[in-house]
Amino acid sequence: MRARAREINIFNMSLLDILCGALGAFCFMMLVLLPYYKPPGSATDLHKQEVQTQDLLRQLEKLRESAKDATLAQQMAETMRKLDEQLKQMHGQLNQLTAANEQLKAENQDLTARNQKQSGYITMRHPFLTVATANPPDREIDLYLENDNISEEKTRNPPFDPAKPHQGRFWTGDVPWWSADRGVAVWVTRDAPPGIHYKVYVKRVEQPEHRDPRIVNVATSVLGEGLKLNLDNVSLTAERFWELVGTLTVESEGKLTFKAATQPERDAEWTKLSKSSPAPSVQPTASSAPMIIPFSSPAGQPSASPASAEKQSEFDTVVKALGQEQPQSPPVSPSASP
Repeated sequence: MRARAREINIFNMSLLDILCGALGAFCFMMLVLLPYYKPPGSATDLHKQEVQTQDLLRQLEKLRESAKDATLAQQMAETMRKLDEQLKQMHGQLNQLTAANEQLKAENQDLTARNQKQSGYITMRHPFLTVATANPPDREIDLYLENDNISEEKTRNPPFDPAKPHQGRFWTGDVPWWSADRGVAVWVTRDAPPGIHYKVYVKRVEQPEHRDPRIVNVATSVLGEGLKLNLDNVSLTAERFWELVGTLTVESEGKLTFKAATQPERDAEWTKLSKSSPAPSVQPTASSAPMIIPFSSPAGQPSASPASAEKQSEFDTVVKALGQEQPQSPPVSPSASP
């Protein structure tokens, strides 16, 4: 019988499996050991590492020889346990101190922010008083200051509304006041940040069906610390019962400047707010209407009644309290008529 020809294959599938497995194991070991790999340093560094390694080996040898004594080994174990407890305590104290340090940092940042905010409030604290007086003085009038400031909530004060008899305040610290029987309207402004503009409006308050056809001349003045501005006089008729006087601008350090509105500007404002064509304007019949201090008695007339004196006392108290209010500028409900 003829013998078969046999071939011996060295590189069979079994050998390939072994080689692939060895290569995979090598790659896995390299991936695991890669974070611990340190590139070789200079000769000096290598010498220091060698000395340190020998030092550690000698210390380990001493500890191994000392561990033959059971009592000493127990003492070493107890010492290690105490050291471990102390280390944990120090760790806890470190965490507490870290937390306290973070809290102090947060409080410091909060105080810094509050200090900056308070400084901003102090910077814009420039109170001034706007007074409008009517001639004849028995006509009830209203005064409104509309500014372009923006509150922290990104809101603005409402625009002038001719339909309302009296329009209340929007900013905390502002105090509107009027006297129906003396033809006086007052607006106290506490906070006046630099760069803010105030539109000044005056208005007759009578109802349309009871509006007197006679002309009412209104004089407006602004009073403040070392400041007195006489604004433009305007005449209000039964048809054109309100008017834009002009614009106050707060300059640096609370200084106020005034720009009177031109007749085209007043006509445009009337058309915008009243949604109608403006009635013809009238020039003031007098160069200046007399300024009437609230509840003061004109010469030759009896003093104010007890009720008026009580209102005057209340008004004075409100004005004095302006500097004691907390500085803030959110919208608030309109103040009531005195």
